[in-house]
Amino acid sequence: MESLASVRLAGELDLSNVSSLRAKFASIDGPAVVDLSDVTYLDSTALNELALLRRRVGTVALVVASPNVRRTLEIVGFSTSFRIVTKREELG
Repeated sequence: MESLASVRLAGELDLSNVSSLRAKFASIDGPAVVDLSDVTYLDSTALNELALLRRRVGTVALVVASPNVRRTLEIVGFSTSFRIVTKREELG
C-alpha cells in the first residue's frame, strides 16, 4: 500500500480544528490511509470530513489504535465503508 496517500492525525478532532483537517484532506487525490493512531477523540465534524474524503477519493483505510475511537467508527457504520485496522502493517 505504499502508493496510497497518507495522512497522520493526532489529538482531538472536532469543530475547533476542522479547517486544518480539511486542508490536510484537500491534498489527497486518490486512495488513502488516514492514520488515527494518535487520535483520542472524534466528533461528528471529523466523522463528516472522513465520509466526504471517502466519497471524493474512493478507498480510504483507517489505522485506529484507540478502542474508544474504533467503537465510535463502528457505531456510526464506518466499518462497512472503510477498512479499519489497528496497525498500518495490517494493510499489506
